[in-house]
Amino acid sequence: MQKSTLLIVRRSFAALVMAVIACISLAGAASAHFSSTGYSDIQVGSDTIEYHLSILESDFVHIFPDKPDGGDKLSDKQLASSMKAIAALVSDGLVVTGDGKIGNGEIIGVKHEKRATMEMVGIDIRYKFAAPVKQYLMQYNFFWYSGIDPNHSNYATIQVGGQTIQQVLGSQNYIVQVQGPGPGAASKPAGKPAEPSGFKTAGIAAVSTAQGTAGASWLATLKTYVVMGMEHIWSGLDHLLFLFGLLLAAEQRPWKIVRLITAFTIGHCITLVLSSLEIAYLSPRIVEPLIALSIVYIAVENIWKKRESAREVVTLLFGLVHGFGFAEVLRGTLSGEMALPLFSFNLGVEIGQLVVVAIVIPVLLWIRRLPWQIKWNQYASGLIGVFGLYWLIERMIS
Repeated sequence: MQKSTLLIVRRSFAALVMAVIACISLAGAASAHFSSTGYSDIQVGSDTIEYHLSILESDFVHIFPDKPDGGDKLSDKQLASSMKAIAALVSDGLVVTGDGKIGNGEIIGVKHEKRATMEMVGIDIRYKFAAPVKQYLMQYNFFWYSGIDPNHSNYATIQVGGQTIQQVLGSQNYIVQVQGPGPGAASKPAGKPAEPSGFKTAGIAAVSTAQGTAGASWLATLKTYVVMGMEHIWSGLDHLLFLFGLLLAAEQRPWKIVRLITAFTIGHCITLVLSSLEIAYLSPRIVEPLIALSIVYIAVENIWKKRESAREVVTLLFGLVHGFGFAEVLRGTLSGEMALPLFSFNLGVEIGQLVVVAIVIPVLLWIRRLPWQIKWNQYASGLIGVFGLYWLIERMIS
C-alpha cells in the first residue's frame, strides 16, 4: 500500500514538473488573441483606385521613419509634417498596377482615426491611370515583407461594379486581382498573375483573386472567414484547454458533453456577435485574465467536483468571456456587408471546436481503458489548472 502511494506521489510530482516546463515553453501561444492589423477600403473605378488604408497606430510607429514625439504616439502635427516620408512608406508597402503599368499613388490625406475603439492612422491614397483599366493588381507588402510581423493581417473591402468583395490579406496571400468596372465587366478567377516590373513577388504561395460573379464572391468570403475561424480556435491554446476541461468535466458521458459544449457555444456566440458588431465591448486587459481564470476554475471544479447543476450556467458565463476573445480578430473588419463574414467566422469556430471534440473524446475513452489505477481526469485537470494559473498571473502582471 505504501509503495502504491509513493508511486502515485512520484507520478504526481513528475506531472507537475512537466506542466511547469510546458507552461514556460508554450505560454506565448495564448498570450493574446489579436496581432498586427490593417484595413483597406478600396473603391475601384474605370481609371482610378481610391484606397483608404488604416493601420493600428501602435503598429505604424514601427515603420514610421522618425521617433514619435508623444511617447508611443504620433501627434497630428508630426503626421502632417511627414507627408513625404509617409508617401515613401506607401510606395514601398503598396503596389497598384493597371494593365501592367504601375500607378503612382497620391497621398490625399493622413489623420488619426478610430475603428472599433482602436487608435489607428488612416491614409487616403488615389491612383489615377491615363486610360480605362481592364485589370488591376494590388499587392500589399506592409509588415511581413520587411520581416517586422509575419502574422500581420489586412482586411480588405473592395467596391467594384456595384459589388462588395472582402479579402483577408496575409503573408501567404497578398495579391488582389480585380477587373475594371467597364460595361459588362466582372472580376475573373486567375492563376498566378504576370509579375510587372516593381512587384516584389518572391515567396508567393497563393494569389488572392476577387471573384466577379455574386456566387463566386459569396463562396470566396465564406471560405476565407470559415478558415479564419478554424485557425483562430486551433491557434488559441487557452480556448482549447478550456474546451478540454469541459470534456473532462463531462466524464465522457455523451449527454453531459452535449450540455456543456452547447452552453459554451451559446455563450461565445452571443458576445462574438455583439462585439463584432460593436454593440458590446470588453477590453482585452479584462478579457485575457478572465479567460485564464476560466481555465483555473474548470480545473478546480473537475478535481473537487462541486455543484453539478451549476456547471452549465458557469460554462455559459465563461463562454460569454471567450466570445470577446474570439471577436477580437474581427473588430473593425465588418464594414458594409457584415452578415456573411460574421456567420462564416462563427461557423469556422464551431467546426474547429467539433474537430477538437472528435479527436479528444476517443483519446479520453482509450485512456480510461488503460489498466493503470490512476484518476486521469484529476491529473489532466491539474495540468490544465497549472497552465491557467500561469497565464492568469502573467496576464495580470503584464
